[in-house]
Amino acid sequence: MQNSKKLNIFCSKVRQQISVHPLQNIENIIFALHQTLDLSAVFLGILDLTQYKLTYRSSFLHGRFVQMEPKNHADFCMDIFKDTKENLIVKTGPELKKYLTNNLLFESKLLRYFVGSRHLIGQDKWLVLCGLDFKNRTDSDEVSLLVGEASKLLVREEMQYQKERVITEELERYKAVFSNATDGIILLDKSNTITEINQKICEMFLCDRAEIIGKHPADISPKTQPDGSLSDEKGRELINRVLSGVPQRFYWQHKRMDGSIFEAEVSLGFSSLNTGKLVHALLRDVTSTKKTEQSLIDARLKAEEADKLKSAFLANMSHEIRTPLNSIIGFSEIMLDEETSVEEKHQFLQLISSAGKTLLQLIDDIIDISKIEAGQIRISISEFELHQLLDEILINVRNEQKKREKKHIEIRLRKGLEIENFFIESDPFRLRQIMMNLLVNALKFVDTGFIEFGYTQPKGGLIQFYVKDTGVGIERDKSHLIFQRFGQVDSTYKRNLDGTGLGLAICHSLTELLGGKIWFDSEEGKGTTFYFTLPAPKDFAKLENEESVRYGKFNKNWSGFKFLVADDVKANYLFLKAVMKDTAAQILWAKNGTEAIEIVGRHNDLSLVLMDIRMPEKDGYEASRQIKQMNPKLPIIAQTAFAETENQKAALEAGCDEYITKPISLTELLSVINKLL
Repeated sequence: MQNSKKLNIFCSKVRQQISVHPLQNIENIIFALHQTLDLSAVFLGILDLTQYKLTYRSSFLHGRFVQMEPKNHADFCMDIFKDTKENLIVKTGPELKKYLTNNLLFESKLLRYFVGSRHLIGQDKWLVLCGLDFKNRTDSDEVSLLVGEASKLLVREEMQYQKERVITEELERYKAVFSNATDGIILLDKSNTITEINQKICEMFLCDRAEIIGKHPADISPKTQPDGSLSDEKGRELINRVLSGVPQRFYWQHKRMDGSIFEAEVSLGFSSLNTGKLVHALLRDVTSTKKTEQSLIDARLKAEEADKLKSAFLANMSHEIRTPLNSIIGFSEIMLDEETSVEEKHQFLQLISSAGKTLLQLIDDIIDISKIEAGQIRISISEFELHQLLDEILINVRNEQKKREKKHIEIRLRKGLEIENFFIESDPFRLRQIMMNLLVNALKFVDTGFIEFGYTQPKGGLIQFYVKDTGVGIERDKSHLIFQRFGQVDSTYKRNLDGTGLGLAICHSLTELLGGKIWFDSEEGKGTTFYFTLPAPKDFAKLENEESVRYGKFNKNWSGFKFLVADDVKANYLFLKAVMKDTAAQILWAKNGTEAIEIVGRHNDLSLVLMDIRMPEKDGYEASRQIKQMNPKLPIIAQTAFAETENQKAALEAGCDEYITKPISLTELLSVINKLL
């Protein structure tokens, strides 16, 4: 029987058609069986007896492979073997009736022959091979033998198929993980050649897969690394360490296909395969992370520097405040001594006045920088005559020079236009503040030589101002501190120099608020020049001498005018009365807001009201509102010790026409009054 002709034919056909693919091998065996036995149909399936689940592996019907549907011939075959474990041959239709109780086979009356075989391939899982014919067969022994041999082959191929399916599924999972990994993956062979990459690598290097495969790590790196080492040599060294059993983790610069450089954190390892050791590199782009880390470091260093500057500022501020206070308190106590002469008292009063002005400047600087940081600084743009303002600044800086006893300094003023009147539009108060800060700063660092200030001829829509000195200059490594708040360039040289360290920071902020910019040139030991720009007027050559009053130019003859001073502090009233003495104006006094309203009601010839904001009974806000209801045309000037924008805004909303800040500047006061009259 072993030499059966049909068996030999079958084996020959299998040998001819067998391939290396298990699924194809299974179909080849089914096909060879069909051809050898000339069966009407051949079915192969997997029967899971625990769930009675049928899985059709192959179905050959009427000369072709088909996808079987339920309730057909194949279901009939599976149903037969549900309760039958041994091989089975049924030769005649009547013998099949006992297997047809489930009525699964549609044309059962035509079925004349059945052969089947079942083999266990797993726990409660069976491989079932069935053959059907619609005619009677007499070669049952040969058929049974052939089906048995075919079943053995099919079991072997099925097991191989299941094994390879598991491998394939595992491989697909690994491929999915490999392809979709958020980190870049590079595989290297034993010659350090790149054999595989994932999609993330393509994104990192801005390339296609083919542009990297076959290259070496040095080919996708700059020639040298940040530490100066050659990429090629250092790369081989790191790979050799990995191959010796020591995993490596390091930062590495790579070169994209467009030539740009990026940095990645690299984890380097290897796996042992049948083909040898496979080196794998995990890349994580840390360019943005490095930038963030550096930003955090810079921010920390900046914060630490700011803390140091603030500490130095507070220490310096304590000295700067105590010094004038010592003069004010000390000389005041001496003046109380009855034995102090009139000449001495006069001298002491001058020193007290000077110390008070110094203290006020310190306070003003602190308030100004606070307003700047809070975005509450007030800029009041108006038209004024520039040359007159510069002349006044020259007088002020020379007075400052005398106070500091710097006799060997020549102070110069240079005007860019040789015209009598040059009107510009800006904030005269802030321009004066910028100029004086720069000039006083120059006085600190100049003992001999000159200080020159002024402006150059306007061009390009800008006026360029400057302050030039022959002082000590600025050290190159300290230049970045110039415009920093709380920063003083010189913390050791001439430590007796006064100042808050805020002046230049205030100049920088005010210049920007006025629409300009500020910078400097300096040479250590030779001097420094500060420059700043302001927008020039469209018609900067305006020469007409207008009769209208300009800032700093006012009429002091107010004979026939009647002013009301509303202030609960008598000393403030007496001061204003003394200031107005030369103007010939009549001065009335109201001790509170209620009294101010009553006086306005009795005197309909009042020319102006100077209204203190903080008063008992009725404050200046309420008094102003009621006075404006009584006499809307009566000008009111708010006077307040509070310089915050909110207080100033509230005063204007209450009906005040202007406001001035205490302590009151005589020039400013007379200028504001003159503007309203």
